[in-house]
Amino acid sequence: MSRRTRNEVVFGLMRAWRAARLQTDLLDDTAFHKIGINRTDGRCLDALSEGPMTATTLAQACGISPNALTTVVDRLAERGLVERVKDPTDRRRVVVRLTALADHISTQLYGPVVQWSLHNFEKYSTDELELIEGFINSGREFQAEHVRYINELELSWDVPDAPATDGPGGG
Repeated sequence: MSRRTRNEVVFGLMRAWRAARLQTDLLDDTAFHKIGINRTDGRCLDALSEGPMTATTLAQACGISPNALTTVVDRLAERGLVERVKDPTDRRRVVVRLTALADHISTQLYGPVVQWSLHNFEKYSTDELELIEGFINSGREFQAEHVRYINELELSWDVPDAPATDGPGGG
């Protein structure tokens, strides 16, 4: 039984989630630097870990234009990390996929993370893992919607006058 209030737990969870996101960014930046690619290139490799994709699907997954994706795929192909191949289900289409070299490098960089995760998941029941999975998925879906909101937002740089207060939290 927790001695913290629900509010304390909720805000603690929000802080933990943000800190975990920042740490993931640092981990990815370090890995991308190690293999000599930039963040956008790395995002494309990460998206392709789900499987081969058409250029259009990959561009959408990475949040970049199809023209920018062509440049990214060219760079990654030059490094031997991706290849363009005919789609096995529709020979008229081309898909981009990771190479054996990309899988090998990914295993070296992220294999310990996968092993730690598998070991750590043993602490939780299947029901608890499904709850966590649902939380993460709903957060991801909300963030996708929020990207659209930010893209459409008319941002104001005019700070409204703040009401006078008598110290922290008081008025």
